[in-house]
Amino acid sequence: MKPLALLTALVGALTLVPTNDGDDTCRYMKSRKDLSGYESGGPYTLDHFRLTRGRSDLRGFLWKHWHEHKKGVAEAEVGTVDRGTVKVLYLVQPDAQGLWGVDVELDRPMDPPCMTFHADSLVRVPIANPKEDYPSQTIGLWPPDRIPQKRLADSDLMDSTLYRVVLVRKNKPVSDAI
Repeated sequence: MKPLALLTALVGALTLVPTNDGDDTCRYMKSRKDLSGYESGGPYTLDHFRLTRGRSDLRGFLWKHWHEHKKGVAEAEVGTVDRGTVKVLYLVQPDAQGLWGVDVELDRPMDPPCMTFHADSLVRVPIANPKEDYPSQTIGLWPPDRIPQKRLADSDLMDSTLYRVVLVRKNKPVSDAI
């Protein structure tokens, strides 16, 4: 089975467009020695059918660090329906050209154990019913290959329980909304 097919099975966690074939070593997951000067967040807990404080805190951490160009590293433990707990490491940092983005490493209890991908931007999507855990807070309700039309402006100040974060690469989502 191809890595993308395996990842698509992570219902409620992440549907990814990988940047590797699963043979990357998850270097930051294994050692964070090169991350001095990065603000740290987590570990956050994300469940697939309910809003956790970890989910809303991770949204806020990622948005703030990407939007304000602050280096940050956040760890999340994502509960899945059929794949156990997946550890995810988000690194908010500039790339070699100085453009800010998010590098993501997933450490999974299956083959291939590590997947990585890069998002060159983030968008925030308002939540229609913020008091509803499922599906409003935890499931994407739009085509997986398109960024939702209704988005929040970068300048809008909102509590992270009122929006979801979509990681984007080349104007396409690379994961389900967080």
